[in-house]
Amino acid sequence: MWQTVVERADPPLKWIDVVGPDRRELTELASDFGFHSMSIEDCLDPWHLPKVERIGDTTFLILRVFDPNSPPSGGTIQDVTRKIAIYFRAGLIFTVHRVDLPAVRLAREQFAHWSGTGTLHETRILGYLINSALDSFEAPLEVAERTIDGCEDALLTQNTPTPDLQTVHGIKRRGGGIKRLLLQTNAVIQRLVPVQERAGAVFQDVKENAESYYFYAEQLMDEINNLQSLHVAMASQRAGDTMRVLTVFSAFFLPLTFIVGIYGMNFRWMPELEHRWGYPGVLVLMGVVCLGIAAWFRRRGWLG
Repeated sequence: MWQTVVERADPPLKWIDVVGPDRRELTELASDFGFHSMSIEDCLDPWHLPKVERIGDTTFLILRVFDPNSPPSGGTIQDVTRKIAIYFRAGLIFTVHRVDLPAVRLAREQFAHWSGTGTLHETRILGYLINSALDSFEAPLEVAERTIDGCEDALLTQNTPTPDLQTVHGIKRRGGGIKRLLLQTNAVIQRLVPVQERAGAVFQDVKENAESYYFYAEQLMDEINNLQSLHVAMASQRAGDTMRVLTVFSAFFLPLTFIVGIYGMNFRWMPELEHRWGYPGVLVLMGVVCLGIAAWFRRRGWLG
């Protein structure tokens, strides 16, 4: 399915948007507009990463847009994003994508009945499309940030279940994929040097937007790494606290076990066996030992 979104005569401008084409339909359209046949293969490849190349007077651009319907378990770039291919030259924008992406739909609504200030030209539409593709990553990055903050609060709050390491790893995997994709998209945008002087402001805004999202993703990756380090440190601390409690109990019972062990040997000539207060005396001795150990532990701060 394809439609002409914008068609102006003065100055000449046409934007054609193609959704879910098959090979025959795309080949015919490409032939009509004089696009190179090799780029058709890239258009039909759903896994292609961002790229830009110039063939004659036409620039061929591939971007990837975050798919809000992607599965939460998806971690690779291809799992969580969709591809959009863009041909553009003076007076022409030609977009190809397999499904109707929200980023492209917003651009169609924006420019179908253009009434903004200034002259509408292909670089303005191209800049809007690139910014819309970049803005699609804002939602998943914000979700990752909220999840990271929640995990940190859970780690630092008493009597709160510890976050699952598998959840943290899933966030890191998806965030790492988005970061690499934004890095590659930044490289592609840097190569989009505008020919017309009028495009300078548009592409400058695109570059700043791309860099801001990349730094956002990089910051989240640092926070995820810090979260994993914090998780390991808190686990070690909790294990240390458990071992301290066990050590305290062992320290209390070890001398008592020693005393009971001696008097459990039942030798005939043990003097305390013939004394009336021998048994209570041993109990008192064991109590004094426990109190002495408790006082020493408290003075050292081990019972705090």
